Amino acid sequence: MSEFLNALWSEPWWVFDPETAGFWGHLYRGFNLFEGTIWLVLAVIVFRRYLQRGQSEWEIAYALAFFLFGLTDFREAAVESAPLVLVKGIILILLLRLRQFVLKSCHPNAWF
Repeated sequence: MSEFLNALWSEPWWVFDPETAGFWGHLYRGFNLFEGTIWLVLAVIVFRRYLQRGQSEWEIAYALAFFLFGLTDFREAAVESAPLVLVKGIILILLLRLRQFVLKSCHPNAWF
């Protein structure tokens, strides 16, 4: 059992190989590249909003969390592993918490 858990944690679950990927492998890679780009665009939008309005320092951290989450998607386009999924989960939780702080400090009457 410990051998299985060690392999699960230390070995990649999926590695993109263009020669053997097939349709689903290319689709998965393309989706992650697209998704990573969207997260980076959101990071730029949030940071730009901070530069224009500068309502809260939380916006900088919020933009950084979007940026980091985007980078994990670019990594996922090449390799998927347990450590990557763990990091993505941590960043996602951080992103959601930062959203709460930003909404509370910048948009206290927002319904969303």
